[in-house]
Amino acid sequence: MTRLNLVLIFVAYTVISVGSALAQNGLPDLGGTVRGQITDTTETQDPIEGVNVVIVAVDGTEYTTTSDINGDYERSGIPAGRYLISIYKEGYGDRLGKPVTIVNGGDHYVPLKMTKKDNISTFIRGFGFLFWIIFFCAITALLTYLFTKRAMTQKFESNR
Repeated sequence: MTRLNLVLIFVAYTVISVGSALAQNGLPDLGGTVRGQITDTTETQDPIEGVNVVIVAVDGTEYTTTSDINGDYERSGIPAGRYLISIYKEGYGDRLGKPVTIVNGGDHYVPLKMTKKDNISTFIRGFGFLFWIIFFCAITALLTYLFTKRAMTQKFESNR
């Protein structure tokens, strides 16, 4: 009976020691996950495919991913720490430096928005029919000015 007690005490001591050692050293850090959806800034908030997502640590280490057809992105295995998330896509304004703090084992949802860069076609579409009215009025005013100037010049030349 005494031997059984000693064996049980030894096993209990071993289990407690190993448990304490693992608790102090911890298991290997698997990092955290950053995910989210990237949409445009229109009323419909359409998802944007093919956006480059760059997650930069304080020390300059970069982790990258790209958004899918639904605008979703995900990057796992990022060590715990503070990061800045920047997003880039041709035809859209860059979004720089969205801060996020990642914890080990954490799942961090960071939705982001991008604004489409304006060009002449989006400008015309934005004004619609009003653009064409203003355009034709401007052309008419310019032509009237040029013809009036020409007529005045010819009249002045003929009076000399």
